[in-house]
This record gives sequence, C-alpha cells and structure tokens, in this order.
Amino acid sequence: MSRYAKYLKNISIIVVLVLTISGGTSLADRLPQGVPENQRISLYSIIETIGPVMERTTIAWQVSDAGLNSLGYPVRSNDEGPPVHRSDERSVQGTSIAYAAYSGYMMSNGGEFSQVRSTMVDTHPQMPGMYNIETSRVLTYESVNGSHLMGGESYVLDVAGQWSYEGDNIACVFSRSGNSVIPAFCNKVTASSQMRSVTSAQVQTSGSLTAVGANINVPAALNYEISVTPNSKSASGYAEGIFSTTFTVSVMEGRSETVTDATDALTKMEDIHNELASTLTAIDTATVAGSVSTFNKVFSYQSGIACVDC
Repeated sequence: MSRYAKYLKNISIIVVLVLTISGGTSLADRLPQGVPENQRISLYSIIETIGPVMERTTIAWQVSDAGLNSLGYPVRSNDEGPPVHRSDERSVQGTSIAYAAYSGYMMSNGGEFSQVRSTMVDTHPQMPGMYNIETSRVLTYESVNGSHLMGGESYVLDVAGQWSYEGDNIACVFSRSGNSVIPAFCNKVTASSQMRSVTSAQVQTSGSLTAVGANINVPAALNYEISVTPNSKSASGYAEGIFSTTFTVSVMEGRSETVTDATDALTKMEDIHNELASTLTAIDTATVAGSVSTFNKVFSYQSGIACVDC
C-alpha cells in the first residue's frame, strides 16, 4: 500500500464553523412584514430500497412590504399596479424585500439506500428562534456492484431594504421616537453541500432560515449543518466518496446619522441613509475525498436590529 493510500485510510476530519452577525439600531436586517394569508407545507418521507434512486425538491419564496410587480421586484411609484400599502412616502422609503430558497437532490444508479427526510415551509411571521423553512435528512448508502450515490443541498437568504423611521416599526412601547432611522441594507447569505462518487456513507443534514418576522426584533437567520460518518455496513470502517461544503456571506449596510439642517430634511436623510457605509464578505469552502471517518460542518448566521430600550 502506498504512503498516500495509507493516509487516506487514516483520514479523520472534524471541522466546525460558526459565524454570527448581529447589530444594533444602526446596522443589520429589517425583515419584511407578512401577508394576510399564509401557508404551511410539510413533507415527511421514508425510503428503503435496493436499486436506483432519484429525488429532487425546490422551494423559492419572495415577499415585499410594497408588493411585487410582474418581474418580482418591489413596486415603486412608476411601476404598473398599486403597491399593497402606501399611506405616505415613509412607507415607500421603508420597503424591505426578502428572497428565500432551498433546493436538494439525490441520485444513484443502484445500491442499498435508506433515508428519512422532512421539509417544512411556514410563511407566517416568525418570532426569534423560529423559522420559515426547515429541513432535515438522515441517509445511509452502500454500493452494490460498483454503484454510487451523488446529491446536494443549498440554502439562499437575500434580504434588502430602503431606510425607514424606527417609529414605523414599533416593537414595544419603549421604542425610540419616530425620528430614529434604520438605514438601508442589502445582505445575502448561502449554504450548500455536495457529495459525489459515494460508495459508502451515513449522512445527516439539517437547515433552517427566517425571512419574515413578527416584529422588528426578529433577525434574519440561516443555519446549516452536515455530518458524514461511516455506514455500519462498511467493510472498511470509513465513509467513501467526495464531500464538500460552501458558505458565503455578503453584507452591505448604510449608516444612520442626525440631520442638523432642517431645509429639505427628508431628501437629505434619504441621501445619508442610502449611502453605503459598511461591507462584509465571508467565504468558507471545504472538500474531503477518499476514506473519511468524520466530516462535520456547522454554519450559523443572524442579522437583526436589537431593541436597545426594551
């Protein structure tokens, strides 16, 4: 046995990534409000089979405070069709929009395949620690006559908004006055995993995201975890295949400042709070191949506005 082969047979990888982003009243996401009619979708499945497997799930959800036009963009004053709500100019300036998506697939040309999977979608406005989309999957696979397994999952959460008065989004009776301003922002985060040429493995994944909040204190959130361990039926005692993950964060934030010149104050405030003041990018990738004893990745993202007076 070569030195490289010996290395593969003894590979043991444990990786943990925890990324948390949160901010005060001058920074972070302001989630859009929910719509009057909401939906709950749930899927639970169990598969036990020897033979080919093909499975695919896709979820795409977009919601805006000001309504969506035929292209899926927030309604503005020059768009066709009226917005859902526009009582005054401040409701236009305070528009937030969120795009949330999940996709997953699994495919094999044979072998022993076992899986328990659940998917939940709830479009109701959520409280902190609650989620609009949640998924979990536990599978085991063992090759038969040279068969192999491939699959993947991905989450996307993209939230953006114009500046608004904090008083338009009162979270409690002790919130600051309507003169406090929440600046503009544009934040996108993704989490994904892939597996290829798998001949033996046990894989567990779980994910969740929050895109619509019940009040201004609810942060945007995305969590994902994957764990790869040996199948108990494996003759080698290792998981065999190629496993990879990718996590990305892109944050663009405006700044909240006090306007001292009362002349044309609304226009000056818009210029200040729509000006880019902060950027943050983070990328994490990992790939392991060969004989794997443990591969674990944990990702967590939060971005929200704290009610500092509560």
